[in-house]
Amino acid sequence: MYRQSLKNICILSAIAIALLCASGCSKRKAMEQLYKAEATAEHNPAEALSIIASIDSDDICGKHNKARYTLVLSETLYHNYIDTLSEATTRPMMEYYLDSERHDERARALYQHALVMNTQGQLAEAMVMLLEAEQSLQHIDNTKLTGLIHRTKGDIYSDGCLFANALESYRLARDSFDTLGLSYHSASVTYDMGGTMIQLRDFEGAAQALNEALTYGITEDNRPFICAVLHELLDLSIYQGDYEACLEYINAFDKHDCLLYGESHYHAMCAMVESYYGDMHKALAMLDEAMTMEDSEWADLEYARYIIYRNGGASSEALYWNEKSKHAQDRLMLSVLEQPVLNLQVDMLRQSLDSERREKELTAERNTVIFIIIALIITAIVAYAIYRIRRKESELAHYIEMVSELRDTLDSIPKDMSSSVSELYRDRFSELNELCDIYYDHEGSTRNKSLVFNKLTETIEAIKSDNHRLSELEATVNNYRGGIMQRLREQMPKLSERDMRVALYVFAGFSNRAIAIFIESDPVSVSKIRYNIKQKIRSANIADGEILMAALTDKK
Repeated sequence: MYRQSLKNICILSAIAIALLCASGCSKRKAMEQLYKAEATAEHNPAEALSIIASIDSDDICGKHNKARYTLVLSETLYHNYIDTLSEATTRPMMEYYLDSERHDERARALYQHALVMNTQGQLAEAMVMLLEAEQSLQHIDNTKLTGLIHRTKGDIYSDGCLFANALESYRLARDSFDTLGLSYHSASVTYDMGGTMIQLRDFEGAAQALNEALTYGITEDNRPFICAVLHELLDLSIYQGDYEACLEYINAFDKHDCLLYGESHYHAMCAMVESYYGDMHKALAMLDEAMTMEDSEWADLEYARYIIYRNGGASSEALYWNEKSKHAQDRLMLSVLEQPVLNLQVDMLRQSLDSERREKELTAERNTVIFIIIALIITAIVAYAIYRIRRKESELAHYIEMVSELRDTLDSIPKDMSSSVSELYRDRFSELNELCDIYYDHEGSTRNKSLVFNKLTETIEAIKSDNHRLSELEATVNNYRGGIMQRLREQMPKLSERDMRVALYVFAGFSNRAIAIFIESDPVSVSKIRYNIKQKIRSANIADGEILMAALTDKK
């Protein structure tokens, strides 16, 4: 019975799991396209973009598949130099992977989210994501991603004016790219290092790094890269007062036809060189032209005007523009100082993240404990139910055996008493027998079977405690056996009622097994009780001692 119930539960559970799996599965074609886009994103980004554009995001189901879809989408856009994803898009992906053990996907996902946060100016959160991604990289071999993470960390440190930290991150990034032979990435990071060294006033190191980057750009004929490096070299040469080098770099723009942006900056540099060589009129005209350009920055142009007047010997004008330039620098410095220190922000975010993780772990532990307790309770209930069922089956087998034993006892009672004893007990034995048959043959519910079993138990207890029938049985025994119970009570008044009851059943002809049923004992104990009664009779030295002991002799 209980096995069938367990079987039904297992079948229903299997059906439920199958339904859940069916409802949570993504369409196979969509997932195949997603895997294809993922495989081609880096080496053929345009094709990957076309593939992922063909995927209907509604066909992607399940938390992991949705997170992976966002990951592949963000990487595809990144490799195509498209910056369109927002925090709202990448945050669910980040939250899914943050506590994931899929370290490759986790590192890539957190890096992509960091790029979005960095673009949006959330430097501290971007840095935390990069640090988390680094933890996953300890479990996998992805040297390129390691380099990209270090470079992005350098960018964030630089934006936060932590230039020493930025330089160290750039160096680690270059080491990773050099290991893989990724010359473009290595040259780009070398360029970043040169700009950072300028901020740290390491002009010699900056010149070495930037010229190394320039050599790569010229070798590869990468005009945008050459343009970027030359702008940094122009600043460096002015800071060093090396106008000849500055003129050389200005001419390099024309030589490589690479003035793709920063035209205002270029004109300002040309103006400062002209002032150095004494043409103040031309220098000021070029500076005025630079100030009308869309990309002009007043702080830089004010500094350039100071240099021009200083080179031209106009001390009062130079002093005036120097003060204005200093005010601009002071405003910039104050704005930086008013911002929270990046490292402090990062520490606070990491503490918050660690706190959330501890809370999740505690919640998981609590849920685990609750689950274990519930499982133990269910197991105990099931075990108790099984125990009750087996116990009922065992007791029922015992009752059936008892019915058979009592029936055999009635058949073996001396003929002179059998009719009277049968009148007393045969109806009860018939009732027991009928209840046993009903229990086994009953096709109703478990509850009905339980009711039959309870009735069976009540009937047995009724037989054991039916004092009226006991009195009639004692009268019958006295009538047919010469008042033997009366003599026992008169001559042995100190015997217990239990002893008297055992003696009555023995005198009536019941076996030890039958007597054990009536007094809730076992045959061996019944045999000992009979022996002890005989010993008490022998010790009492009563008139009918021999007769009574003979009547108590064991019978098979």
